[in-house]
Amino acid sequence: MRSYLCRLAAAATFVAGGASSSAAQTANASPAAPRSIQEISVNPITTTFGWYNAEYQRSIDATKTWGVSGSYLSLGDASYRNLTGTFRYYPRAAMSGFYIGGRVGMHRIGTDVAAGTLVGAGPDIGYSWLLGAKQNVGIAMGIGAMRLFGGDLQGVSFTIPTVRLIDVGIAF
Repeated sequence: MRSYLCRLAAAATFVAGGASSSAAQTANASPAAPRSIQEISVNPITTTFGWYNAEYQRSIDATKTWGVSGSYLSLGDASYRNLTGTFRYYPRAAMSGFYIGGRVGMHRIGTDVAAGTLVGAGPDIGYSWLLGAKQNVGIAMGIGAMRLFGGDLQGVSFTIPTVRLIDVGIAF
């Protein structure tokens, strides 16, 4: 059973990787004077396959953001869901270009016969683009890994990849 749950979590995360951020930054804003920017994004491709995810991201200052993401996947009698907090550093400007960071959160894996909650933490790396005349439509892609451990399944720990195929978001 444990092997089945591990494979379910790895497959689910590899398919969509949880939610990720898109980008948002005005064309004329300088990194020294950030404005309060926030963004909500989803992965429209994986949603068509029953993997639902969303992320909220907000700039802290000129080069850093924090966020919250959640996802859900159901495969017959098995399901996977997570809720994570993120922190990202953008060398150029918050919510635009290359980023590196991390995420920490809770993961719930279950079937009709067993279920468990695990804690997870891991690195995150990716790139965000701004689109449109107002640069308020973002696209982001990224990869990472989550080490899952503890929680209801004491003694169980494993690492799963996180792959964000393409997230589309609105900045405001």
